[in-house]
Amino acid sequence: MPATIRRCVFGALALSCVAAAWSGCAEEAGPDGGAGGTFPVGAGGTNGLGGSGGGFASANGGAGGGGVCVSTSEKAEPTPLDIVLLLDRSSGYAGEPWTVITSALGTFFEDPVSDGISVGMVYLSTVKPFADACDADNYKVLDVPIAPLPGNTFALTNSMPADAAGGTPLHPGLQGALMAATAYQDAHPTHKVILVMTGDGDFNQCTDDINPIAAMAKSAFDYNGVRTYVIAVQSPFQVLPNLDKIAEAGGTTVYDALDISDFSEKMTEIRAAALGCDFEIPPPPGGQALIPDEVNFTYTPGGTDTPITLPRADDLADCGDKPGWYYDNNVAPTKIIVCPASCATIQNDSLAEVAAAFGCASQVN
Repeated sequence: MPATIRRCVFGALALSCVAAAWSGCAEEAGPDGGAGGTFPVGAGGTNGLGGSGGGFASANGGAGGGGVCVSTSEKAEPTPLDIVLLLDRSSGYAGEPWTVITSALGTFFEDPVSDGISVGMVYLSTVKPFADACDADNYKVLDVPIAPLPGNTFALTNSMPADAAGGTPLHPGLQGALMAATAYQDAHPTHKVILVMTGDGDFNQCTDDINPIAAMAKSAFDYNGVRTYVIAVQSPFQVLPNLDKIAEAGGTTVYDALDISDFSEKMTEIRAAALGCDFEIPPPPGGQALIPDEVNFTYTPGGTDTPITLPRADDLADCGDKPGWYYDNNVAPTKIIVCPASCATIQNDSLAEVAAAFGCASQVN
């Protein structure tokens, strides 16, 4: 069976061919989102695949039961990235901290590296007039709908209040923001949607228990892979262990901006981490149906002409510290995700090329 290879060249800090994009119950995604389902704990996930074989192999070789078939070549597209930003505007950030935060976000939105990333934003507490701050429905409709940068920059920056004010109804705020994010992920299955929240870990309205708040982040992650990134920003009311619980439940760690001057740097770090090494699965050649067990992924180090076939893992846990890749879902895959060890190698190789190839049995780890 003929195969198609799709190629992409990595830059030192970002993918040079990324026209990528940043972006309870998930019921809707806002004006441009589309309807979604719910995100119950334990939904989704991947199923393990059997098989044996192994390691790296030349693209023309035959380790693990078959070589990579090479025919025509096309460019591979990294997974578009979409960010839902939950921005804490409570009174603890009034004055200089709010000025630094909003200025840093403006810089992030205008950074050419962010071009093509899609961003939407919702404020905590709600800025919607006469709205109940404890009603999650007032947060699931974003204050600024998700749309690509730089085109959405004016709407995002123009929406920012002149100063921070109000309380911290974190439970409904996070719930509503995750409803928007998971619904957008449902409506855009080939994208990678994340939520980025800022805060101090304090919540002084609507609930007095951190556990159900953290549970929502876990539920969204389990449901359709929406991760919750947390930027810790100092205030007079901070409860940092709460932020640790939310980030861990959401599949990430806390990004420390307790020195407010670090806020811009932490946004940049999250952008790099979230872009990662996720790739859309290109359509098989000739209009054929995708056969998940007949896909391979290769990496060609800069300065060489010899592709290396990365072995396929069952999932992230199966990657360990070894090279490889895995599907976002082994039953109905939409993305190829490169294992952390291989991702780091490729991202640090400014001349690296990667390719997805169809037509031969996947080489598994």
